[in-house]
Amino acid sequence: MAAGSTVTPVVTNVSGKIFQIACGREHSAFLIEKPDRSTHVAVCGSNAFGQIGLDTPLRHAVDPPILMSFALSDLASLDDAMATGESPVKVQCGMDHTVVLTSSGRAFAMGWGADGQLGAGPNSATAFSRPVLVSGLEEAPLTDISSSTDFTLALAADNRLYYWGNAEYGQCMTGAKIDQVLTPIQVPFDFGRIKDIAAGGCHALVLTDDGRVYSCGYGALGLGPTTIATLQPTLIEGLRDIEAIFASTDRCIAIDSRHCVYSWGLGNAAGRLGNGTVGTNAFEPELLDTCSLATDSSIFALGNDMALIAN
Repeated sequence: MAAGSTVTPVVTNVSGKIFQIACGREHSAFLIEKPDRSTHVAVCGSNAFGQIGLDTPLRHAVDPPILMSFALSDLASLDDAMATGESPVKVQCGMDHTVVLTSSGRAFAMGWGADGQLGAGPNSATAFSRPVLVSGLEEAPLTDISSSTDFTLALAADNRLYYWGNAEYGQCMTGAKIDQVLTPIQVPFDFGRIKDIAAGGCHALVLTDDGRVYSCGYGALGLGPTTIATLQPTLIEGLRDIEAIFASTDRCIAIDSRHCVYSWGLGNAAGRLGNGTVGTNAFEPELLDTCSLATDSSIFALGNDMALIAN
């Protein structure tokens, strides 16, 4: 936004109750409970890579091609892909792709897939403008998903952790750097029951039931200035009794049982880390001056250059 300019909020009428919002680089997705109690995904924004599920010239002959939707529209193609009685329960936006978790514990993805973001096998390393089923996850239903940039973490009911997408920085937690994970792989995480997951840009976070946080990959690891890369999940010292974790491209947030917020990451333009400084990296978690706010992690949002905290 140019200096001195203003932005006027636009009110969009929605038939139903919005209970989750996810945002990518140029698209957004909303989980909506309709008046009849059914749940649906609505989308808007860029569709250049099929990330909001509308036909694009990359895969379909549409005239004129649909590259953008300014209106909030139901994702009808997801309704068509799901089984009878199946409904969406969580939606995540990467930079140019979208992942949806359903009530049956399955995951569907759409959009840009060059690095395996769609998780649908070798043929998914391109862009798909209709939701495709993420393959190889049949052994146990999924209970959670996380995606913010170019990869996805998924947690199954039996505590198995899965990964697909870009892993060139070793953020897949397997001890190796992999350019493209086209089909989900199981992560050998052996540090206890998993409570929460957070997929960043070049790094991944895992929270266990005992309130400890582990990081892996490159960059915003929270492991101190001498450790900016690791191929194995590594405990972040100094974080205890954590209840929720969040990650974006190069920054992270953790919220503890007292509702206090910890922040760390690379790059601090405009003070986006919230620690009272500008332009300096935070290689370790820093406690923000928010404990008195009684932060509610269920209505917390982390973007690349800002965070929204509610109490």
